[in-house]
Amino acid sequence: MDSDKPTLAETVAALKLKTDDQFSGWAIEGSLRALADHKNPLRLNFFSTGMRILFEHLMDTLSPESEVVKASWFTPERRDGKPTRGQRVLFAIQGGLSEAFVKDELKVDLPPLRKRLTDAFAELSKHVHGGENTIITDQADQETVAERTAAAMGAFLDALRDCREAVLKPIAEALDSAAVDRMLSDAMLEVDELATHFSVDELYVDSVTVSAIGADKIKYAVTGSVEVTLQWGSNSDVWRGDGAESSQSFPFQCEFQLPLDDPWNLDLAKLTYGVDVSRWHDMMAPDE
Repeated sequence: MDSDKPTLAETVAALKLKTDDQFSGWAIEGSLRALADHKNPLRLNFFSTGMRILFEHLMDTLSPESEVVKASWFTPERRDGKPTRGQRVLFAIQGGLSEAFVKDELKVDLPPLRKRLTDAFAELSKHVHGGENTIITDQADQETVAERTAAAMGAFLDALRDCREAVLKPIAEALDSAAVDRMLSDAMLEVDELATHFSVDELYVDSVTVSAIGADKIKYAVTGSVEVTLQWGSNSDVWRGDGAESSQSFPFQCEFQLPLDDPWNLDLAKLTYGVDVSRWHDMMAPDE
């Protein structure tokens, strides 16, 4: 036995690090607790239920059917026109980006993963809806099925991360301080209201993330802080001592979206933004 190989429980627990919302964490924790109950003959079934809840939650969050059918690559494969599980898996990872773009530009190969994941969850569904003749009670066999499911889920979450990181890299490189400064120019009205004049001294970008890949648009989120000098009165007032200056730092957030057919062209960005000056108002509030 390979001593460096993680245990099943460690593999499942590692999924928590690959998700970022509370409900996913609950589903993973519930699955872990099911695995820990070695005396329960329905151990695999309860684990499978937890993993199925996690999978369906991710599909509902990342690939709602109403969005999948709008993707340029979508072609109905079911009689009712609804997307298949495999198509929803692809959309969760790549949104409306074409498979050629994902493969050639982002260097992410998805078809093998789609089959691996859909096969694993087809088997998982069988254990969620287990019957007397399908229950697996042998612990070694339970471990085998659970390991396959956990590995497929891990690969799915890795592909989700890899695709977003690959599409993010060019835009992150283009988002220097000057570009973000231009984006935030209108948002600075909130700072302008604090003093007679202000000047931007430094702008720091803390994080750039892909917040969503939709059917025809991609959304990026930027957070950081802006260092400003607030000035009350004119320059002459300040020189005479009748005015004042104060250096302050305010956090900012900016979300912008671009069309998927040109996902790195900042000239096409549609923005929502804000500079948080609440700390300043709190400092200036009279003591009660």
